Amino acid sequence: MLTLLAVAAVVALGLLAWKLYQGGGRITALTEKRRATSRIVTRAEFADGNRRTEVALALTHTTLFYENRGMQGALDLQWVREIEYDDALATGTEAGGREVLRLRTDSQAFEFVLPKDEAGRWHLMLPPRRVKQRFPAPVATALAAQGANTP
Repeated sequence: MLTLLAVAAVVALGLLAWKLYQGGGRITALTEKRRATSRIVTRAEFADGNRRTEVALALTHTTLFYENRGMQGALDLQWVREIEYDDALATGTEAGGREVLRLRTDSQAFEFVLPKDEAGRWHLMLPPRRVKQRFPAPVATALAAQGANTP
Protein backbone atom coordinates (compact mmCIF):
# COMPACT_ATOMS: atom_id res chain seq x y z
CA MET A 1 0.00 0.00 0.00
CA LEU A 2 2.80 2.39 0.90
CA THR A 3 4.60 1.58 -2.34
CA LEU A 4 1.46 2.33 -4.34
CA LEU A 5 1.11 5.71 -2.61
CA ALA A 6 4.76 6.55 -3.30
CA VAL A 7 4.35 5.69 -6.99
CA ALA A 8 1.19 7.83 -7.20
CA ALA A 9 3.03 10.76 -5.57
CA VAL A 10 5.92 10.46 -8.02
CA VAL A 11 3.52 10.35 -10.97
CA ALA A 12 1.64 13.40 -9.66
CA LEU A 13 4.90 15.34 -9.24
CA GLY A 14 5.97 14.33 -12.72
CA LEU A 15 2.69 15.56 -14.23
CA LEU A 16 2.95 18.83 -12.31
CA ALA A 17 6.53 19.37 -13.51
CA TRP A 18 5.47 18.59 -17.10
CA LYS A 19 2.58 21.11 -16.91
CA LEU A 20 4.91 23.78 -15.54
CA TYR A 21 7.43 23.06 -18.28
CA GLN A 22 4.74 23.29 -20.96
CA GLY A 23 3.40 26.56 -19.51
CA GLY A 24 6.83 28.18 -19.80
CA GLY A 25 7.08 26.96 -23.37
CA ARG A 26 3.75 28.51 -24.27
CA ILE A 27 4.82 31.91 -22.95
CA THR A 28 7.97 31.64 -25.06
CA ALA A 29 5.88 30.74 -28.11
CA LEU A 30 3.62 33.77 -27.52
CA THR A 31 6.61 36.11 -27.18
CA GLU A 32 8.08 34.77 -30.42
CA LYS A 33 4.73 35.22 -32.20
CA ARG A 34 4.54 38.90 -31.16
CA ARG A 35 8.24 39.73 -31.68
CA ALA A 36 7.95 40.49 -35.42
CA THR A 37 5.23 43.13 -35.04
CA SER A 38 6.14 44.65 -31.66
CA ARG A 39 8.57 47.28 -30.44
CA ILE A 40 9.39 45.26 -27.30
CA VAL A 41 8.34 41.83 -26.03
CA THR A 42 9.14 40.28 -22.64
CA ARG A 43 7.89 37.85 -20.07
CA ALA A 44 6.18 39.50 -17.12
CA GLU A 45 3.67 38.83 -14.39
CA PHE A 46 0.21 40.36 -14.53
CA ALA A 47 -0.68 41.37 -10.97
CA ASP A 48 -4.35 41.37 -10.08
CA GLY A 49 -4.62 42.05 -6.35
CA ASN A 50 -2.57 39.36 -4.64
CA ARG A 51 -2.74 37.01 -7.64
CA ARG A 52 0.06 36.98 -10.20
CA THR A 53 -0.14 35.35 -13.60
CA GLU A 54 2.81 34.89 -15.95
CA VAL A 55 2.17 36.55 -19.32
CA ALA A 56 3.88 37.52 -22.54
CA LEU A 57 3.92 41.34 -22.60
CA ALA A 58 4.22 43.05 -26.00
CA LEU A 59 4.10 46.70 -27.03
CA THR A 60 3.22 47.99 -30.49
CA HIS A 61 2.89 51.65 -31.45
CA THR A 62 -0.78 51.68 -30.44
CA THR A 63 -1.44 48.71 -28.14
CA LEU A 64 -0.06 46.82 -25.13
CA PHE A 65 -0.80 43.08 -25.33
CA TYR A 66 -0.65 40.71 -22.37
CA GLU A 67 -1.46 37.08 -22.90
CA ASN A 68 -0.85 33.53 -21.83
CA ARG A 69 -2.42 30.16 -22.53
CA GLY A 70 -5.70 31.02 -20.81
CA MET A 71 -5.94 34.78 -21.24
CA GLN A 72 -5.64 37.36 -23.99
CA GLY A 73 -5.75 41.02 -23.05
CA ALA A 74 -4.92 44.28 -24.76
CA LEU A 75 -4.85 47.94 -23.77
CA ASP A 76 -5.23 50.60 -26.42
CA LEU A 77 -2.59 53.20 -25.49
CA GLN A 78 -4.90 56.11 -26.36
CA TRP A 79 -6.95 55.23 -23.24
CA VAL A 80 -3.94 55.04 -20.88
CA ARG A 81 -3.86 58.20 -18.75
CA GLU A 82 -0.83 57.45 -16.56
CA ILE A 83 2.25 55.28 -16.86
CA GLU A 84 4.52 54.79 -13.89
CA TYR A 85 7.24 52.48 -12.67
CA ASP A 86 7.62 51.45 -9.04
CA ASP A 87 9.29 48.85 -6.83
CA ALA A 88 6.03 47.83 -5.11
CA LEU A 89 2.54 46.90 -6.21
CA ALA A 90 -0.48 49.08 -5.38
CA THR A 91 -1.31 46.59 -2.62
CA GLY A 92 2.00 47.50 -0.93
CA THR A 93 3.62 44.17 -1.76
CA GLU A 94 7.28 44.49 -2.74
CA ALA A 95 8.18 43.36 -6.26
CA GLY A 96 11.08 41.22 -5.02
CA GLY A 97 13.94 42.98 -6.81
CA ARG A 98 11.86 43.50 -9.94
CA GLU A 99 10.05 46.56 -11.23
CA VAL A 100 6.31 47.23 -11.48
CA LEU A 101 4.86 48.83 -14.61
CA ARG A 102 1.55 50.47 -13.69
CA LEU A 103 -0.88 51.75 -16.34
CA ARG A 104 -3.99 53.69 -15.39
CA THR A 105 -7.03 54.31 -17.52
CA ASP A 106 -10.03 56.39 -16.44
CA SER A 107 -11.53 53.45 -14.57
CA GLN A 108 -8.85 50.85 -13.85
CA ALA A 109 -5.17 50.25 -13.08
CA PHE A 110 -3.13 47.45 -14.65
CA GLU A 111 0.11 46.25 -13.04
CA PHE A 112 2.84 44.15 -14.57
CA VAL A 113 5.94 42.92 -12.73
CA LEU A 114 8.96 43.16 -15.06
CA PRO A 115 12.39 41.57 -14.73
CA LYS A 116 14.88 44.23 -13.57
CA ASP A 117 17.11 43.75 -16.65
CA GLU A 118 14.15 44.42 -19.00
CA ALA A 119 12.72 47.42 -17.11
CA GLY A 120 15.21 49.89 -18.63
CA ARG A 121 14.07 49.00 -22.14
CA TRP A 122 10.44 49.48 -21.10
CA HIS A 123 11.30 52.95 -19.73
CA LEU A 124 12.61 53.87 -23.19
CA MET A 125 9.72 52.40 -25.16
CA LEU A 126 6.95 53.42 -22.77
CA PRO A 127 8.16 56.41 -20.72
CA PRO A 128 6.39 57.43 -17.50
CA ARG A 129 3.73 60.10 -17.95
CA ARG A 130 0.75 61.72 -16.30
CA VAL A 131 -2.09 63.40 -18.15
CA LYS A 132 -3.28 66.50 -16.31
CA GLN A 133 -6.90 66.41 -15.30
CA ARG A 134 -8.91 69.28 -16.74
CA PHE A 135 -11.89 70.47 -14.74
CA PRO A 136 -15.01 71.79 -16.48
CA ALA A 137 -15.20 75.61 -16.38
CA PRO A 138 -17.79 75.85 -13.53
CA VAL A 139 -15.78 73.46 -11.33
CA ALA A 140 -12.50 75.26 -12.11
CA THR A 141 -14.12 78.61 -11.23
CA ALA A 142 -15.44 77.24 -7.93
CA LEU A 143 -12.04 75.75 -7.06
CA ALA A 144 -10.29 79.01 -7.91
CA ALA A 145 -12.72 80.91 -5.67
CA GLN A 146 -11.77 78.56 -2.81
CA GLY A 147 -8.09 79.11 -3.49
CA ALA A 148 -7.41 75.60 -4.80
CA ASN A 149 -4.74 75.07 -7.46
CA THR A 150 -6.11 73.78 -10.74
CA PRO A 151 -3.92 72.19 -13.38
